[in-house]
Order: sequence, then structure tokens, then C-alpha cells
Amino acid sequence: MKDTVELKVGDVMTKGVICIDIGDTVQEAAEIMGKNDISSLLVTDKGDGVGVVTERDIIKKVVAKSREPGKIAVQDIMSSPLLTLNPDSSIEEAARLMRDKDIRRVFVTSRDKIVGILSESDIVGIEPALHTLIQEHAVWELSKQHAAEEGLIAGECESCENYSESLRTIDGRLLCRNCAPAE
Repeated sequence: MKDTVELKVGDVMTKGVICIDIGDTVQEAAEIMGKNDISSLLVTDKGDGVGVVTERDIIKKVVAKSREPGKIAVQDIMSSPLLTLNPDSSIEEAARLMRDKDIRRVFVTSRDKIVGILSESDIVGIEPALHTLIQEHAVWELSKQHAAEEGLIAGECESCENYSESLRTIDGRLLCRNCAPAE
């Protein structure tokens, strides 16, 4: 059985979600997004998260229809209900939810409180590091396999007590190359 570490939503999410009140205008939403260099806002009603408004919503539902953003409430263009996961959910589960629901972000809740947001770009951002870890793990597994095929064992030499990755069993003792008799 192999030990694996599963990356969790809480490890990757962006903490601290910027909010806008349900009655505020699309103009205000766009200004907040621009000021904070973000692409979405949590829409709240009396402090509770009730929806999300995104740049895409503003473009498709306001700009593309030549509507006036200063006269339209966020509630009229927001997406609702919120899709949420908890911080202990796996990244794989989050990616699957986003794919199946055709969404680009999911909110993260703990004890019924929104604690963060996970976006597609957050997931894509971890891919290079995962790729490196997978490569390193593959090299390590190959070196272990090669060592096993050669009859090599990693551990402490029973003669000099130094750690070695290439111990050999000789006369029932594990010996490093320096302590093993020449062949």
C-alpha cells in the first residue's frame, strides 16, 4: 500500500473573499473588481452569501446588451445559488464539480461561513508544482526498483553504521560498498 498525500481545497483556496451587497449596482461591482484586480465578488444579503457576480456576468448581461451599469442592481445579474465545498474536499472533487457545473470558481465554507474561494486559475497554478513532484516520485520509484533488482537495500551498514542507499546482504549482514569484501 502506498502512502499518498491528497491536496485539499483549503491548501489552495484564496482566503478572504471580497463582497458586495445584493442591492449595490453593477457599476459599483465593476469598480470594486477593478480596484482589487479580481474577477468576481461574493454577493451578500444581510451578511449571508447569496450569489456571485463575475466580470463575465457584467459583460454578457450588461455591456453586451447596452444596459446602464449604474442603474442595474447586482442581484439582477448574479448567479445563484452558490456552489460550495469545504476546505477538506479534494482538489480533484473541486475540479470535477467545476467541470460538471460549467463554473470557474467555487466558494469554500467552514461551519456555514464562507472562508475562501477556489478558482480554475488556483487549480492550474498548482499544476507545475504537482508535475515536478510526480517526476521526482517517478525517478525515486525507478531508483528503488533498480536497487531492488540489483539486490541493493537502503539503510544502516551493520559494520560502519553509516547510512547507505546500496547495502548488500553478505553472510547475513547488511554491508555498504566500503565494508563489503571486494568481489
